[in-house]
Amino acid sequence: MSHTETINAAKPRRERAAATHSRGSGPFWTLLLVMSIVQFSAAWLYPASTFGGVDTMINEKAMGIPFQYLLWLLVLLALCLHVARAGFDFLAKALTPFLPFFLVGLFASVLGIAPFTSIRSLILWTFCALAAAVIPFELPARQSVKWLFRMSVILIVLSVLLSVLVPKIGAVDYGTTGSVWRGVFTNKNQLGWIATLILLVCAGMCTRKNWVWPVLMILLSAVCVWKSGSKGALVAGILTLGYLGLVKLLRSKVTPALGVTTVLLALGCMLVFGFFVMPEILAALGRDATFTGRTFVWSLYFNSMLNTPFLGEGPGAYTALSELTTPMAIRLTELGAIVTPHNAFLGAFGDGGIFGVFAFAGVLIYLGIVSPFLRQDRMTLVCAGIAFFNMAHGLVETHEVFIAGFGWFLMIFLRALSMKQEEESAAAGIAADTAAGKGKRAAQAHRATVMKK
Repeated sequence: MSHTETINAAKPRRERAAATHSRGSGPFWTLLLVMSIVQFSAAWLYPASTFGGVDTMINEKAMGIPFQYLLWLLVLLALCLHVARAGFDFLAKALTPFLPFFLVGLFASVLGIAPFTSIRSLILWTFCALAAAVIPFELPARQSVKWLFRMSVILIVLSVLLSVLVPKIGAVDYGTTGSVWRGVFTNKNQLGWIATLILLVCAGMCTRKNWVWPVLMILLSAVCVWKSGSKGALVAGILTLGYLGLVKLLRSKVTPALGVTTVLLALGCMLVFGFFVMPEILAALGRDATFTGRTFVWSLYFNSMLNTPFLGEGPGAYTALSELTTPMAIRLTELGAIVTPHNAFLGAFGDGGIFGVFAFAGVLIYLGIVSPFLRQDRMTLVCAGIAFFNMAHGLVETHEVFIAGFGWFLMIFLRALSMKQEEESAAAGIAADTAAGKGKRAAQAHRATVMKK
């Protein structure tokens, strides 16, 4: 067996598969990535509407159901192709941090108030996770980054154009605030949520050599967040940018243990100040100390959730319109259409009990705080930003708990992309070592020939 064959035989199975299959089947995996971003961001050309009615819009959007079923079929096909080529190694490694969350959701679904509805929600979340984990393995890392950025550009530019040029569709009246943007999404909060996620992704892609388009996208995304009136997303986005700067500074100067400890202590102090000190300051200044009524919402939902504190009532029981949230929404009519607890951690507690909130918070803490100190690459840092934004925004909104959404997709996708880049670097290093070995042996053979002459 030659030296090259020996090296190839020693490679792990998934590294050999990555080197082989990154060069082929590109259009299929690119199509799957594009369709996944459209589906999990809820981007579509929605008809004109007033504020509210989000669930109806998603279920009744033109050609939406065929699109979803086609995507589920493609995800199943992609999973079969991937497992046949590379086995379960990469999937297992990419999805391990999310396994406790999935298992809690599964048990809560079976024992919850609406098992079939909860299991359906969990299955859709699983499709989202599988698509996000498989695509980066099968595509070259550079191509994955390129298409993620292209789709971000398309979503933001279309949202701006639709909101400005066709306000009947791209904007919506929102109480005394007036007209706010919603772009190609269901409502203003969804636009603010997606635009902030895209802003963070583009900020992570900004480099000294490639900064013009990312900076332009950051500005357009910021405009979308501002014009959507999503104050929670705006504040959480600013906090996340500051957090990323802190992590980038710390991880180059301290040990991982010290970095993680420092960040956890800082966040703990911020939470104590925000929930116990800030309301007192606001009350003393004569301002609204209830965070626009959220403390009433939290109290009402929390008291209901205490009836099933261990495994909750199943995915969607408290984070979507259900027989549990309907009577509470009626009681909170004065505050608007309140069908969720306006807090992702409370939503996790209601859907999955104490085990659910620990699993949910554990995933976000690992990806947002621990992981960026263990892995020094750029994609891990961007993933940490998405996770931290989910934590910060989750304190005042309930966007994604056991729901297949763009936040979950990005976190899993960026984690898998980081792993893929690591494997590509390792493969490139092996190739370089092999080439260097060949060159060295050729030089030795040449000297031996000269000496014989």
